[in-house]
Order: sequence, then structure tokens, then C-alpha cells
Amino acid sequence: MSIKTITYNYNRQRLLMLVIIPMLIAMALLHTISAHAQAYPRRPVTIVVPFPPGAATDSFARAAGKRMSELLGQQFIIDNRSGASGRIGTDFVARAAADGYTLLWGSSGPLVISPVWGDGKPPYDTLRDFAPVSVFAKIPFILVVHPSVPATNLKQLLAVVKSRPGKLTYASSGIGGTSHLAGELFKSMAKLDILHVPYKGTSIFATELIAGQVDIAFAGPTTTLQHLQTGRMRGIAITSTTRSPLVPNIPTLHESGVPGYEFTQWYALLTPVKVPGDIISTLHGALLKSIDDADVKKRVGVEGGVFAPGTPEQFAAFLRLELDKNAKMIQAAGLKRD
Repeated sequence: MSIKTITYNYNRQRLLMLVIIPMLIAMALLHTISAHAQAYPRRPVTIVVPFPPGAATDSFARAAGKRMSELLGQQFIIDNRSGASGRIGTDFVARAAADGYTLLWGSSGPLVISPVWGDGKPPYDTLRDFAPVSVFAKIPFILVVHPSVPATNLKQLLAVVKSRPGKLTYASSGIGGTSHLAGELFKSMAKLDILHVPYKGTSIFATELIAGQVDIAFAGPTTTLQHLQTGRMRGIAITSTTRSPLVPNIPTLHESGVPGYEFTQWYALLTPVKVPGDIISTLHGALLKSIDDADVKKRVGVEGGVFAPGTPEQFAAFLRLELDKNAKMIQAAGLKRD
């Protein structure tokens, strides 16, 4: 064999080793990753809703899940696992296999209130045990008063409350509930002295407010809208950072005299923490596409909700901010569980 032949064979082998073989490996790896992404979901996916059927949490999950089923070609099944103010279903997902087939339709109560609410914290850790996909929608509260309260805007209400410290009352659906914490944040940021009166449920405190047994409340649009129209409640401000299409004439607390105030009920999709990134991306894309669906828009609009999608990274940052805000507020107010 000539030196020329040996040199040719050597150069050919070197080309194979340095260029062609790595290229083939890279192509095979890319094919494997692509096939894995395309393969999900290969079977039905369960979305755990940690509350009973009927409320906004359940309604939103069903609307989004139906559209995601259509987009991804597999059924998204709603599993209502209620109990312990949402802790049972939330903990179930925290312990589920990280394969993308058990998801959490999360909300503010179990994810950013219970974990910072004194003793008896839940067994899961919001930041450690879940991978955020995206916030789906937010529902603001409306700050309402009984018509006998001499205030038609926030400036007047603040003046009335400050002139009568400890005399006016605000109602909530129970200690530690979102309507309670909305009121506590208002008290803290506006430096007010108002007496909290907890009730067992939204419908009860709404009835008591209409009857004049309490003066002020923070309640959702579906609870207040009819009574605002009939004059049995008066709308003062809304707790989101932008006005609501349902009540566009009611300004935000932020623009009316309590800058930086925001407190909403929010709803979001999460997975167990170690779900692969390509599955997170698939779920994220389908969830955001579901927002364009007419039925989904109708369901969210009926509840007074506003879409609030973002990236998984933005959602993770939002969770940290919410946990920190609620922890400081609960500690400052000296709130304790029953």
C-alpha cells in the first residue's frame, strides 16, 4: 500500500471522527428530543382542581381544559379534589409523578396564602414543589359600601373612616379568606382603623351589607354587580391595577389614592416540579392559545375575570412576590388562625 493511499485512508477516518459522526449523533439527539416533544401527551391528562365544581376555579379549568384537549389531541380531565381550603388537591399534585399527566389548576389561597399563614402550614412548598406554567386569569374585588356611608369615591371614604376610627366595619367571607386579606391590605396601606367582621361565606356577608349590618366589603364582580345596578351597594374602587370592563366607571384603588394597591383572585396552571421543560413548553403554548377561544373568553368574562398570561419565569417571580407580600401583611396585622 502506497503512502498516498495510507494518507487518504487516514484523512477519511479523521473526517468521519471529527465531522460526520458528531453530526449524525447530533441529528439523532435532535430527532429523539423532537419525537419526545411530539409524543406528549400520549394519553389523557388530569387537571386537579382543589375546589368543588361550580366556582370560578372550576369553570376556568374546564373551559381551558376543553380547548387544550382540542389543541393537543388528548383529553384533559378535570378532577375536583376539594378540602382543607384547597390544600388537599394541591398537595396531591405536589406528590404526583413528574410526567406531565397530573397538573394543578392553582389559585391564590392554597399557593400564596396558606403557606404563610402562621402555624399549620401545608405539607407542600409552593416554590419547591411546583413548576409554574402560566397565570391564566385574575378576578379583582370591588370595594363596596352600604348606601348609608356618606362617600361616593375613595377620597371621601378615607376621610369618613379617618374621622371615625374603629367605628366603621368591613365584612369578609371568613378569617384568612381573600376578601379578608384584601381588606387588611387596604387598612395597612391606607393606615386605617376599621373593624373586621367575618362571616361564613360570601352570600351571607353580602346580605348583611345590603341590610346595613356592616359598612364596607371587598367582593367579586358576580356578587356585587346586580346590587350595584339596583343601588343596594355603592361601588367605590376596584382592586386590580386596571379598570374592569364589567364596571368601567369604577376606578382602581391605585389611581384613586392608594398607590401600589393590587389584590386579586388569580388562577393558573402548574405541574409537579421535575416535569421536563419541553412538556412545560407544550402546556404553556396550548394554555395561551386557549385564551383566543370564544367559549373561554365568555367563561372568563362572565366571572369578571381578565386574562393575565405570561412566561413560566414571570409566573415564578409573581409567586415569590405574592408570598412575600402576604407574609408581611399577615404578620403586620397579627392575624391568627381560628
